[in-house]
Amino acid sequence: MCLEGEQSAVQDTKAVQVPEWNSEEFVEQQTLAGHVFYKYSGELVVPFNQATTYQLFRLDNQMKLVLVNDMQAEQSAASLVVNVGSSSDPQGIPGIAHALEHLLFMGTEKYPEEHDFEAFLTKYGGYTNASTNQLVTEYYFMINNEGLDGALDRFSQMFIAPLLRKDSIEREIQAIESEYRLDVHNDRQRAGHICQTTRCPQNKLSNFMGGNQKTLNSQERDLQEQLQEFFKQEYGADNMQLVVVAGGSLSSEKALVDRIVDLFSMVPKRPYKADIAKQHPLCKQTLGTLLRYQTIGSEYSIAMEFALPEDNHMYSRDPKQYIQSLLEHEGPGSLQAFLRERSWMTSMQVSLAPAYGISPRVFEIIISATPQGFANYQEVVGSVFAFIRVVREHKVQEWYFRELQQSKQIAWLHGESMYPVTVAKALAIRMSNSWLKPEHVVSSSQLLYEYDPEAIADTMALFTPQNYRLCLGAQDIFSQESTLCKTEKYMEVRYSQDVLPEALTSDSGVESLLNSQDRQMLQFPQPNPYLTDCTLNATAEKTVSNANSNIDVFQAPQLLVRNEQCELWIRRLDSTGGAVERGSISLYIESTNALVTPRALILGDLLVRAIEKRCAAKLNLAQQAGIRARIWYSEHHLCIRVLGVQTGLQLLLQDILKQLRQLADNQVKIDVYLDEVERLSERMQLDASRVQALWQQHSLRAHPRWPVADWSRELHSVDAAALQAFVQEMLRLSYVGMLVVGQTDNEALRILEDARGVLKVKEPIPRVLRQHVRAVDILPGTYLSRFVVKNPKNADSAVSFAIYATSRNVGGRDDVGSQAALSLLAHIMETAFFDQLRTKEQLGYSVRCTYLASHLGGAGSLLLNVQGSCTPDYMCLRIEQFLIQFRSTLQGLTLSQLSALKQARATASLQMPFKVASITNFLWPQIDFGRYDFSHKHHIISRMLEMTLEELLRFWDTSVDPLRSGRRATRVVVQAWAYRGVPAMASEEVMMENPLPVIALHACLEQMGASEILLSDISRFVATSGLPLVPEDEDEDEDDEDSGELRLSIGEYQRRLAALYKAVVLEQAAGKKSLAEIDHMCTLIIKDRSFLRTALQMALEADQVVSSLLSSQPAHTPQHFSLPRTYAGAWIIPDHLCFKRMQPLCAPPSPTIRLLPKYPYL
Repeated sequence: MCLEGEQSAVQDTKAVQVPEWNSEEFVEQQTLAGHVFYKYSGELVVPFNQATTYQLFRLDNQMKLVLVNDMQAEQSAASLVVNVGSSSDPQGIPGIAHALEHLLFMGTEKYPEEHDFEAFLTKYGGYTNASTNQLVTEYYFMINNEGLDGALDRFSQMFIAPLLRKDSIEREIQAIESEYRLDVHNDRQRAGHICQTTRCPQNKLSNFMGGNQKTLNSQERDLQEQLQEFFKQEYGADNMQLVVVAGGSLSSEKALVDRIVDLFSMVPKRPYKADIAKQHPLCKQTLGTLLRYQTIGSEYSIAMEFALPEDNHMYSRDPKQYIQSLLEHEGPGSLQAFLRERSWMTSMQVSLAPAYGISPRVFEIIISATPQGFANYQEVVGSVFAFIRVVREHKVQEWYFRELQQSKQIAWLHGESMYPVTVAKALAIRMSNSWLKPEHVVSSSQLLYEYDPEAIADTMALFTPQNYRLCLGAQDIFSQESTLCKTEKYMEVRYSQDVLPEALTSDSGVESLLNSQDRQMLQFPQPNPYLTDCTLNATAEKTVSNANSNIDVFQAPQLLVRNEQCELWIRRLDSTGGAVERGSISLYIESTNALVTPRALILGDLLVRAIEKRCAAKLNLAQQAGIRARIWYSEHHLCIRVLGVQTGLQLLLQDILKQLRQLADNQVKIDVYLDEVERLSERMQLDASRVQALWQQHSLRAHPRWPVADWSRELHSVDAAALQAFVQEMLRLSYVGMLVVGQTDNEALRILEDARGVLKVKEPIPRVLRQHVRAVDILPGTYLSRFVVKNPKNADSAVSFAIYATSRNVGGRDDVGSQAALSLLAHIMETAFFDQLRTKEQLGYSVRCTYLASHLGGAGSLLLNVQGSCTPDYMCLRIEQFLIQFRSTLQGLTLSQLSALKQARATASLQMPFKVASITNFLWPQIDFGRYDFSHKHHIISRMLEMTLEELLRFWDTSVDPLRSGRRATRVVVQAWAYRGVPAMASEEVMMENPLPVIALHACLEQMGASEILLSDISRFVATSGLPLVPEDEDEDEDDEDSGELRLSIGEYQRRLAALYKAVVLEQAAGKKSLAEIDHMCTLIIKDRSFLRTALQMALEADQVVSSLLSSQPAHTPQHFSLPRTYAGAWIIPDHLCFKRMQPLCAPPSPTIRLLPKYPYL
């Protein structure tokens, strides 16, 4: 092992295959097409799952292949990982690896249409995505089983013959720029970026990862040639790992293997050259330094980065995991318990960078500090080294290693089933370690195979004050001092780099930072009480397999008890009624004070944090034993869930409930929790525009629901006494609901009784006092909510466009039919919406079309979300234009196409791994919200499968289409306006007096820099345009032969608009702009083929449209509400409470089935 970032331990870091990959255990075989491949005949280490098999192959081109057959899965998946990432970017072209990742989806020689792959996947209920990291790039997809063959064919062609067309490149650079803009105002991304790029410049791991328009666009090079060259050099089969997960029973396994081999044997083999610099990312010049950087929000981060060597060959004993586990420990005497006790820390994360690939490592200890902890950062660093010293003095403890080993066995060997795409991605990424022995390809680093105390001790010796650097991040980090700081050129992060003081770089110095009494409080962990022999036996002797194919995942639970005080549901997993190895217990406590006010919401959040922190040690220990816990506040309940190995579930639930009871009996300090909530509220208000738009959309759907701005104002009105009173009231009058999964009736009854015994609830809630969150029954119309985001770095706007289907819209027809139609439409539209608005029009990187159901009994909605650099007004108009044009696509579907789309959607909706978590997540919302409609999903699917094209079109015309539905439809549009980079949001008066297309056209001109032209000028220009437009494909002025009228092209109107601009500027700004500057702007207006051209066309055609947004015709409908309206009739929402006061509320959720308990007298 080594110090100071040198690579003495592993001299050769090239990805050389270990000899076993060429051993006799790989048996040569041949496909019918003549492609040679090699099947591994040895025994693989695999999870205990009777329904899944694994096979390992090596293709003749050296590509590694794992074939997984999950016999129960309705969907299949594949993932291909290339051992190439941003560190392979050529000098001077940051982001080319990321750009190539985008371009591979844009057509191949065999399938030249852009997004042909995505369109094929949509047809069969699937999806695809990719990501570029420092050392690897992963591509993956999931699809219904019947589409696997066609998907693999298209997938393979991406790595054989991608087209990499120039026009595609230009558009995808815009997408990369939009993706980059998403990260620029995200504090987590900024922190990772500044830490990475300030490491050793001689190591390519410090490269700017994603790239942007500036780094990829250059007059000095041909990017197409660079991409082609990069693909030829780096994308070789011997540098790839492929995992295919085939769902269902295979009719011919040999045929599938041959098919995969035939397809991917065509990927060319290229000589792989690992290009990892000998310099460590933390070289001698970087170690011993202090990096300070400024955050956007009120974050306080203390990160310690230690230099570790490349050690992928040690995966079987991985000494880092021993140390990582100790640092993550939260029991008595642990580092985390010590820091929390002093109110110095809110959370700690331990990670490695890079996470995958062959490379030296940076071991990161990232502490989210409190303001007090950040002010005492030197003592925090001293605490870390003091704890490390305690661990080192105890030597390597074999019992602790065995606990860690057992914990990993429980998590992996006896873990629950996963979705096929999750399996494929995890396996392919882990296979990027070329030191893996063939028998460990599936298990890899998920298990610890060997105990090597010397390797652990050697690695521990690297955690010294001489072998790290310190990174501090805060909003006001430069305000208290005159430190000269730099600005990083990509993310514009202000930072400084200095030498660490001697007190933080010497053994004696760090030891002096804590007194002897504090050091004595840091101790080595004690044995884990949750990790008992009973636990291990439970995992070794399975009562029944979690892959039991005779159990229906969607089966309804049985009601055992229901009275004025509580209700108990049970979902058995064994057909004999016995217990199984894994299960879950979910519990809610309903009180009279939940969510009634924003203040109650804050108290509920504080309660959850207080329970989590007081139980932190036990939650951590339970997690090591395969038991996870979650505590949260739902719409109206405090909810607690424990899930995992049955033997520890009840014990952990009792511990959590005892802490809740103690919070009612004793006041606790809440200063740290209040600080966390305050910073959470600030982070939420600084979040990405699309996230804020979605939160606002969420708050408008139900009452009571409180946006962050409402409850953040109440933060200073709560204290420890208020929290105690809140808990006391909760336990004085309450109702308890429980769902037990995987247990017997008697055990479930005992669990409920024990829980109620701990809580000591005094009285049941009178029925008249029970609280309900109720869905808003939105009246027909278009409603517009607008706000400006608060993040000063945010230059992207967003729109969340929700189309509701209420009984008023569809003539009183059934709610199930409406939800079935919305679900199917979201599936049909998804790829087309993305392709049109993201790929072709480049509105932004984040473009999504989804279906959003309601658990509260309200209407579901079709949700169209866009985030980008243009104005929200323009986005709204383009969304409506898409909806108008999409009807022809819908109408053109053949019966067979519609049938395939319905079946694909049904299969994807019903695909769920048989595991306790999935079953619990499916059942719990119905119990939590009191609807108990456990067959709801099946009803929607059944209704969707019988839906005809005529019904779908009728639904489209009455609920979705802006032209045909008119003002009968129900639409809620939320606009989140960027803080900078776009014109100011128009006032209500302007919105009321001008058509939205005219406002959007004026904003586009402003965004281009033509700010001299006024809105009134644009309004007159559009009003007096007179002549109709030539169709888009006829860009010439011409006479209409039938009517004899003259028609003008959009290009001619652009020239007229440029002439108007020139006249206005010459009149208003004489002498302020040169003639050359004016002519340049006129040229931009005339030549624009993007937003301006489209906005001009929409404004000119608006008088032909009857719609609440696109129309230029004033609204003449009655004024129902005392709300302002846009020119075309959309209601402008001043705030969420005003909106809700104008709308009726749906009835409280009520049971959809008869509730007859099995034990009515309990």
